[in-house]
Amino acid sequence: MLLEQEIASIMAFALKYADNPRPYYYDVPESFQYPAMYFPQPEISTGGETFRTYAMRYAWYIKIFCDTTENAYELAWKVLTALKRQRNLVPLIDEDGKYIAGCGNKLRLDDPSIKTIDTGAAQITLTWTSRRPYAYDEAEKMTEWEVSGSTHPDIYNTVRIETAYDAAVQIVTANYPEPEYAGEAP
Repeated sequence: MLLEQEIASIMAFALKYADNPRPYYYDVPESFQYPAMYFPQPEISTGGETFRTYAMRYAWYIKIFCDTTENAYELAWKVLTALKRQRNLVPLIDEDGKYIAGCGNKLRLDDPSIKTIDTGAAQITLTWTSRRPYAYDEAEKMTEWEVSGSTHPDIYNTVRIETAYDAAVQIVTANYPEPEYAGEAP
């Protein structure tokens, strides 16, 4: 659901600010109509993020086709500047295509870029990172414990674990002789 919502939100944003060109989502047919915007599947790479989440990094190369290279670049420019004016934040939409109210309902994109790729074609490159929780089972917390086989149960009440620094100080001071003073002790 999250991937579809992010992609649908970016598509809606791009189409709106590019003056609603004809969208293509799978393969662009030979007889396509322009101005057109082609949304191929984004490239996805993954990685660990935190102990509870992993990251999915997206790179999306959206192509715009027009009758001239300049017109294609101009539509890409409109999308790029709209993103920059919105501080690279794309408002998320719900399943009905309506914007979800609230400041936490936006997708942050990395800085976008555009370039011409062919005669009458420009490309907008969008990248972003989506964080997802790992699937994990809740562990049952221990409430009681019992130590068996010990003749000294009181040793489990207080445990002092020495640090390496404390141990080194004890070794040095245990083998170091008391200073001898000539005359009165200070």
